[in-house]
Amino acid sequence: MSDSAMLLEILDAQLEMVCRYKADGTILFVNRAYAQSLGEQPKALFGRSLWDFVSDEDRDAVQEQLGQLAPDNVETTIENRFETSSGPRWTLWRNHALEFDDAGRLLVAQSTGIDITERRVLEERNDLLIGELNHRVKNTLMVVQAMAQQTFRDVRLPTGPIETFNERLSALAGAHTMLSRANWGGNTFDEIVRQGTAICRRGTVRAAGPQVIIPAEPTVPLIMVLHELSTNAMKYGALSVDGGWVEVDWGLDAAAGRLAMVWRELGGPSVAPPSRKGFGSRMIEGAVQRQLSGESSVDYAPHGLVCRFAFPLGGSK
Repeated sequence: MSDSAMLLEILDAQLEMVCRYKADGTILFVNRAYAQSLGEQPKALFGRSLWDFVSDEDRDAVQEQLGQLAPDNVETTIENRFETSSGPRWTLWRNHALEFDDAGRLLVAQSTGIDITERRVLEERNDLLIGELNHRVKNTLMVVQAMAQQTFRDVRLPTGPIETFNERLSALAGAHTMLSRANWGGNTFDEIVRQGTAICRRGTVRAAGPQVIIPAEPTVPLIMVLHELSTNAMKYGALSVDGGWVEVDWGLDAAAGRLAMVWRELGGPSVAPPSRKGFGSRMIEGAVQRQLSGESSVDYAPHGLVCRFAFPLGGSK
């Protein structure tokens, strides 16, 4: 068997679909798997256009991505619907440029594809379920807020506790909105800090640290902890006076998979330990220990409160 015949046999034995084509889409070669998906023989497809088999809805996007192939960018991965003999099937194509002209324009490329329809169906179903979950969570929070407003409307209570409750509820809603925007795939810690300190005046929180992706599960307790720290700083700490500010620094121990954060208040009034722990302090301690499986400490230093906590990125409960 000649080398070319052996190569052809190897390509035809592959389960992946293989198609070699010119820049205008003219098919130069397909293997048996590609032809069988179309109910054709390989030779019957030579000279046809691959665009005949790309769904109309995806054609512009596929052409744009293939147009990005260049001498310094010879590979691209594309997902699109492939018009097979049994109907459109989602296919993952790995495209490799093989030849360019002297001006760097694509002449010939080759694509290898696998069917990913089942994966796409599962992803779409998952997106639908997440969308329904987000909708129900938002509705539930709105109902809780409405019930609270009705309950407290005719009760003679100071406005402070009611406002604090509503702010906590808003922080919780904001946490779920952030998770929804990320499709429950996690957010950077910097984004979590911004969301958790959203009630603070602009420019009063200075955050610094490496980019770390936080999984979905720890996001809500982290935002609620930061919200409580922000609330306390605005009521009693550095943010209760003009000129005060907060520094939030964090670092990642990649080997141990742990993140450590320091909340430091500066430029505020003198600080003294409270006579008793309030709800906010208990919530911070409980969230870090029970929900994040971490450790926390609070130092009521005279020049400003310092809160430290650390937790494993994969150890939340």
